[in-house]
Amino acid sequence: MNVPICFHPPARPQQPQVSKDRFEGHPNQALLVNPLRNPIEQILAVSAFTAGGVLERFPRLKVAFLEGNCSWLPWLLYHLDEYWEMQGAMADIPLRQKPSEYFKQQCFISVDVDEALVENVIDHMGDDNLVISTDYPHIDCRWPHALDEFLSIPISEQSRKKILWHNCVRLYGIS
Repeated sequence: MNVPICFHPPARPQQPQVSKDRFEGHPNQALLVNPLRNPIEQILAVSAFTAGGVLERFPRLKVAFLEGNCSWLPWLLYHLDEYWEMQGAMADIPLRQKPSEYFKQQCFISVDVDEALVENVIDHMGDDNLVISTDYPHIDCRWPHALDEFLSIPISEQSRKKILWHNCVRLYGIS
């Protein structure tokens, strides 16, 4: 089919022990849960696909992880690779490559328009797997100034073009 699978975090946390239940009754529950919900769900999904063997089994599959930020990705891929190097030989589903290599070959992740830490992501892993997310019409969207905010992040013009257009074309197979 050549159609990517795109993941969006759920409206409610699916890992209650990590977020909602942990802060149940806390007066700042929304402040504690909302910023964690999307990245945590995406961290678990990226881990399942890269280190869990899904991308090994389906080498032509393209996957996108959207609206969960991208700033955490270098940290996660570093740790998945580290454990693959230490324990990969003992895995029930053998992986021929590091989890980060599967990600770089088959995955995309979205950059929030105000995510200044994308500079670090680009420094650590390049800009080939990054796509834009305006998060419209959610409460934290930056509309109508979303693109202005993104364009104010000090990254190269080449990275901007990739994130705003070229990588999206590759992800969705637009010709």
